[in-house]
Amino acid sequence: MLCVRSSREKLTGTPPTFAATQHFKPEYDSAGELLSSRVTIAVQNGDRPIYFTGIIATMERPGFVTLSIPPEEQWSESLRWLTREQQERFATANCFKMLQMQITGRYLRLLQRVPPK
Repeated sequence: MLCVRSSREKLTGTPPTFAATQHFKPEYDSAGELLSSRVTIAVQNGDRPIYFTGIIATMERPGFVTLSIPPEEQWSESLRWLTREQQERFATANCFKMLQMQITGRYLRLLQRVPPK
């Protein structure tokens, strides 16, 4: 799980206002090589997750994972369901940097797995 917490929350122990999980759908070629993975981000808002779809992870060169992130307009409906504080955090460069690190790490782990037959 990816959690972004403010320093105030770290000190007080209050729950994070932005917790997200990533869901991967890997796509393999006929030889079983990983071509890409569709990634969905689920941001928890109260008792229900809000989904952000359309991210594609690929590796054009060994060790270099590229993320294709859709324009913000594609996520406008989902963004409306987030609290104002969640929206503000989601729009920060730090959030996307953390997403990039988390998605890249998980994509590289997918390379080590045997694809389903």
